[in-house]
Amino acid sequence: MRPLLLALALLFAPGRGLAASAPPPAKGEMRALLAELIAVDTSNPPGNEAAAAQVAARWLREAGISSELVEATPGRAHLLARLKGSGAARPLLVLAHLDTVPARREEWASDPWTLTERDGFLYGRGVQDNKGMAAASILALRRLAREGGKRSRDVVLVLSADEEVGSQAGIDWLLERRPELREAEFAINEGGLTELSEDRRQVRFVNLQAAERVSRHMVLRATGPGGHSSVPPVTPSPLVRLAAAVARVGAVTFPPRLTPVTRLNIEGRLKVTGGETGEALKRLAATPEAPPQDAVDTLARLEPALAAVLRTTCVPTVFTAGTRPNVIPATAEATLNCRLLPDDEPEQVRARLVAAIADPDIQVEWNARPLDSPASPVGDNAMFRAARAAAARVWPGAPVFPRMSTGTTESTALRRAGIHAYGIDPFALTPEDARTAHAPNERIPVASLQPGADFVHRLLSELVK
Repeated sequence: MRPLLLALALLFAPGRGLAASAPPPAKGEMRALLAELIAVDTSNPPGNEAAAAQVAARWLREAGISSELVEATPGRAHLLARLKGSGAARPLLVLAHLDTVPARREEWASDPWTLTERDGFLYGRGVQDNKGMAAASILALRRLAREGGKRSRDVVLVLSADEEVGSQAGIDWLLERRPELREAEFAINEGGLTELSEDRRQVRFVNLQAAERVSRHMVLRATGPGGHSSVPPVTPSPLVRLAAAVARVGAVTFPPRLTPVTRLNIEGRLKVTGGETGEALKRLAATPEAPPQDAVDTLARLEPALAAVLRTTCVPTVFTAGTRPNVIPATAEATLNCRLLPDDEPEQVRARLVAAIADPDIQVEWNARPLDSPASPVGDNAMFRAARAAAARVWPGAPVFPRMSTGTTESTALRRAGIHAYGIDPFALTPEDARTAHAPNERIPVASLQPGADFVHRLLSELVK
C-alpha cells in the first residue's frame, strides 16, 4: 500500500482519528420510542407511570442495560438504570418524568396519545413535557453502552413518577428511599430553553436552567354569619371582605432585581437580541441592582416569561365561596400562588402580603414548604463546558448561558440534596411552540427531534470523558 493511502487508512480506521465518533443512531428510533411512550396514557392523576417505565426498560434491555422499577404505589413506578464508570468522578444523574398533565380529546385536533405528524410538527401529550426528554435520555444511554470505552463516572438514569402533582410518589419520595442517588455531582433535567428563531432558520441560544423560583401557597379565609340573600347583612359578608382583600393583595408588586443567574441570562440574551427588547435588556444590564421600571414594563409586554423571573410574584388562583344563588355564604376562601426568587426571605414575603390584606379577621395560612432550593453554580464548570461543546456540534454558533425558569421542576429537590442540577430543553422551539406545553395540541417541530436526541447524547459523552 502506498504511504499516503496507508496514512489515510489508519486515520479513518476504527478507533483512530475522525472515525472515533459515535455510530449514527438507527434511522427513526427516536420517533419510534417517543411514539411508544406517548401511546401510554400517564395523565396525572392517576399516573400509570409503571406502564411507560416497562416500555423504557425494554428499550434499555435491548442494549444490554438492566433497570429496575421502584413502586411507590401500584402503577406508580420510577425506573432506575446505571451505566458504570471508573469512579474517577462522582455520578451523573439524568432525569426525566414519565407522567403528564391530563388531556381532553375534544380539545385536540388529533388523539393526544398518538404521536401525530401534521404540517411539520409532531403532536402528542408529553412530546415536550417530558416524554421527549425521556426518549432522548434512553437512547443516549443505549449509544453510550454500545460505544463502550472508559467513562469517568457512572451515569444514572431516573425516569420519575408523579412530577406533575408530586405529593405522594415523586422525586422526594425516591430520594428518601434511594439515598445513593444523592452521591451524584451533577444532574441533567428538564427546565432549560433552546430557542428557535421565529423564521425557524437558526437556534438563537441554548439556556441551562440553573435556578427556579420557589412555589408557595397562601390561603385566605373569611368567616361570619351567613343568611338568606333577601336580607343583606349590615356589615360586609365573608365573601365581600375576602374579595376586597384578594383585590388588594393582587395589586401587590415586589421590587425587581437581577439574581446572579438572571444577570448572566440578560447579558447572554443581549448579544443576540435587537429592537425594543434589546434596548430594554441593555438598560437592565446597566443597572442590575435597581432595574429601571420602564425596562421591566417593556419586558412584561414583549417577553413576559423573562419579566416574571425579575421579581417574586403572587397571584390569586382559586376562589371558593357559596353553595346557592340565594344563600349568603358563611365562609369564603381564596388561594394565592407565590413564586419566590431563590434568595428571597419567605417571612418577609408573607409579612408584605398580610399588610396588604389589612383585615385581622381574615385567617392566613402560609405554606412553609417546600424548603428553599439554592441555585446551581454558574461559573466555568464541567456542565457548562460540556453543554457548550455539545451545542457547538449540534447547533453551531448558538451561545450557551444560564437561566432561571418561571416554573418549578424536580431540580428543586435535587439541589436541596446537594446535587448541582441543570435543566435543558433538547428540542429547539419558538416561543409559540413552547407555549403548547400543558395545552391542547402540545407539539415540537419534526426538524427538532433528532438534533435534540443528538444533543443529549453529546452532552452525556462530554460529561463522562
